[in-house]
Amino acid sequence: MPRGKTSEERLARLREAHRNGTASKYEVMELAEHDAGDVDGFAVFGRYPKGFLAHVVKAEWLGRVRRDEILHVCSGTLSETETWTVDVRGQARPRVQADGKALPFRADSFKAVMLDPPYSDEYARNLYGIENPRPSWLLKEAARVVVPGGRIGILHVAIPFAPPGCFLVDVWPVTTGVGFRIRALTCYEKAQDGLF
Repeated sequence: MPRGKTSEERLARLREAHRNGTASKYEVMELAEHDAGDVDGFAVFGRYPKGFLAHVVKAEWLGRVRRDEILHVCSGTLSETETWTVDVRGQARPRVQADGKALPFRADSFKAVMLDPPYSDEYARNLYGIENPRPSWLLKEAARVVVPGGRIGILHVAIPFAPPGCFLVDVWPVTTGVGFRIRALTCYEKAQDGLF
């Protein structure tokens, strides 16, 4: 991604590539940085910090699950090595192209769900051309598809209330380093019927 001011000619090329789905993730980040006026937007767009998912699994923040048992919603450009990825954009190459507010899975299908939605209306509009999905909308649908006793994690700049039928497990700060925005991984667990 080039440093400094982006020329109007380059911006026009980036916007055209974004419209026709041929822009690379770095070109999309450059466009978002310019359009959102966010000088550090590239630090939080489209990827987890290095080693983040491995740490989440090892620390059992999503319970005792393997990576191939996690449904990743709003998966962006997550590696194709992840088994279950869902994104609204086909150019992100998810396993399933779908809206995170209406997942095409049966209830109680996954041991864990991980959400990484856009963090602002500007990101959603400029990067994806969609209305920003509110965390509560995504969490409600994640609670539907996770098994009782399963966990839901959401990486976001806000700490949302627990979705219906779930309770808060914990919140962990997540950063890519000094000078970058901090996010929070908030985890919930779906209650098991008859235990309370």
